[in-house]
Amino acid sequence: MARWIGRNWMWALALGTVVVYAPLAGRSSEEKARRRTTETLSEVLGLVQKRTVEPPTPKQVSHAAIQGMLHTLDPHSNYMDETEFRTMREDQRGTFYGIGSIIQQQPDGIVVVSIVRGGPSEKAGLRPGDYIREIDGKPTEGWTSTQAVHKLRGDKGTAVEVTIERPGFAEPLRFSLTRAEIPSNSVYYAFMLTPTTGFIHVRDFGEGTAEEFERALENLKKQGMKELILDLRYNPGGIMDAAIGICRRLLGPGEVIVSQRGRDGRDASEARTPRSTTLDPFPLVVLLNRGSASASEIVAGAVQDNDRGLVVGTTSWGKGLVQSVMSIGRSRGLALTTARYYTPSGRSIQRDYQHGLDDYLLPEDEEKAEPQGPAFKTFLGRTVYGGGGITPDHRVDQARLTPFVANLRGRYGVFFKFAVLEKERHGVKAQQAPDEVLMARFKTFVQEQKVPFTEAEWNEVRNQEDMRDQVAYELQNIAFGVEAGFRYLATKDAQIQKALAVLPEATELLARKQAARSENSAVGLREASLR
Repeated sequence: MARWIGRNWMWALALGTVVVYAPLAGRSSEEKARRRTTETLSEVLGLVQKRTVEPPTPKQVSHAAIQGMLHTLDPHSNYMDETEFRTMREDQRGTFYGIGSIIQQQPDGIVVVSIVRGGPSEKAGLRPGDYIREIDGKPTEGWTSTQAVHKLRGDKGTAVEVTIERPGFAEPLRFSLTRAEIPSNSVYYAFMLTPTTGFIHVRDFGEGTAEEFERALENLKKQGMKELILDLRYNPGGIMDAAIGICRRLLGPGEVIVSQRGRDGRDASEARTPRSTTLDPFPLVVLLNRGSASASEIVAGAVQDNDRGLVVGTTSWGKGLVQSVMSIGRSRGLALTTARYYTPSGRSIQRDYQHGLDDYLLPEDEEKAEPQGPAFKTFLGRTVYGGGGITPDHRVDQARLTPFVANLRGRYGVFFKFAVLEKERHGVKAQQAPDEVLMARFKTFVQEQKVPFTEAEWNEVRNQEDMRDQVAYELQNIAFGVEAGFRYLATKDAQIQKALAVLPEATELLARKQAARSENSAVGLREASLR
């Protein structure tokens, strides 16, 4: 019998399911429909097993069938296999076991761009600019950075062998690295942008995000922070409780953060700040773009609807669906959409997904994104919109590299390669701006790399500006770490510069809100005294 099941697993699954439902025949139209569905599934599975040119494995068919079913419901319900579920849990916990290198997929391979301090890579002697050519004896040619990450991560204390190609070395270098716990911080950058303006970049929302944010905020206040720019660009979201935790730190007493309602309005809930909360009255600006989704939109929506601060950038993604993560067995998981969430003004910001998954996952250009839903009012009566994401108070498009410079970066990878060699040959100073001598060396390097270009392309003003910025950015990355590179680009970032410019407006908005709340409190006290 066991042997027959091994050969005919699809039929066994189908027959077993039919047997379960057979006694229920005739009880209801719903149960009859369910039985017909099961019989159809059995027939399809049988045809797949008999007629496909390459017979699938049970795992392949079950995974595809489950995903297909879920993706007909909504874009965010998802089945996770063992690897996907483990990665999701690691991301939520904010830790994983690996080698402590930040890697990137370059045109000519997987390269180390930064080293985590105190991690296995630093202890073994890996450097930024090292190309990872093999992992455990398997060539990485053609791999994505995601594929490499999956191979480099593993159980604590286990070893992984990497073969490195290092510029200036004729022979490959081989390292045996013991995987250790590596923190994966949600608060990626936290520094003083000006003597009084703090800057915090939150890249996702995990279990420890609210605590990380609190520590970063308190550290910046010790450095003289009087106002804050919160960068949520390209933040895809994560755990809702983490977003609620950050909002409790930013908002005033008794304010609504987010509400959610399940099927037919059931399972309704609302998150508020405690009435004992004391507002920390620093002006606030939140940065968003098309890559900001889910939990990051909850934070931005709460800030905007409560008139706590201003939103700058471009329209966010528009994900207003709540997923409950359920374990399947010990190692797999199901993220099932169970509710919608609503901002404090009552708006759903979920973007329309009725035209298919491809249309949803490849939305229109963010520059063309317009409000798709009805208008709502904030606490002070400002107009905000539902549907299609969070619309910023001040729209500022992100600057894009010229096609010429984008080609140098994406196709040829010359900025990173040059920075690695430049650091070794000439050294790099903090926040160093490229001079003519440095750019002349860069031009010579590009020519040595056999990159085709014309003098007109090279000398075009916008190309020159972008090349200087990219050279400086990569030099800072290589010499001082990814935060140093980001800090350099921040001085050129139109959205960050706009956020700085509207801080006086954010200050005025906060003052109006505090005055309105004080007036409302006074009215409430007068009415209570008259009763």
